Amino acid sequence: MTAPITIEAGIDIEQGIKIGQHPAVPTLLVDLDAATYAGSGAWIDSIGSRSFTLYNSPSYSAVTGGGSFMFDPASSQWAEYSGSLGSLSSWSVEVWHYYTGTNSAGYPCIVTEQWPNGPSQINFTLGSVLGVGSPNLTASFFNGAWRTTPSGYTLTANNWYQVVGTYDNMNLKLYVNGSMVTEAPQTTAAAAGGAGIRLMKRWDVIATEYWGGRLAKVQIWDGDINFEGVRASWLHNKARFGL
Repeated sequence: MTAPITIEAGIDIEQGIKIGQHPAVPTLLVDLDAATYAGSGAWIDSIGSRSFTLYNSPSYSAVTGGGSFMFDPASSQWAEYSGSLGSLSSWSVEVWHYYTGTNSAGYPCIVTEQWPNGPSQINFTLGSVLGVGSPNLTASFFNGAWRTTPSGYTLTANNWYQVVGTYDNMNLKLYVNGSMVTEAPQTTAAAAGGAGIRLMKRWDVIATEYWGGRLAKVQIWDGDINFEGVRASWLHNKARFGL
């Protein structure tokens, strides 16, 4: 007796006949790792050679977290890249972050696109946004209104975290340390793109709202890395941060 053949999605059968489709592979756009920091000057993205200017001298340690920057809200410290990533219909943003609990009040962010000159569009934000204030953490975007994961998630001070936000053009999801902690359906049109990338500061011209703590790694993808990608990164990197 011949055993049955199981055909899975993505397998091609002769002459171009296809059963299902391969999922789109996310493209890594930004890869910042403080472990490779040159020791002076801007923080350079290893994928696109984007230059993130460090404002007001965040302190650098080659040892803590295997290489990391400390951003102190009391000293108005943040980093910024002035270019644009364009429009992203789906995205993933991952940070490895030591949270100090020293956030400014209001709506600071760990990573966000900029909104420098009034109403605009923001592809992604990982932080606090209007309606979900500091220290609550959301994965969000802005396309005329804020679209966010619900309620926010609060980190515990003096701990390292993997934090990931994803959007697949249908659902916003927030992951912490390899596990999804909250999600929300969002089927409105994706944002058309912001005007730069900020680290550890609010998205717009208000200059007094900063997120506090260390950043060791920041990665941004065009596409959803989904649970498998989040979990793989958690397992690969957690020992570096003593997790």
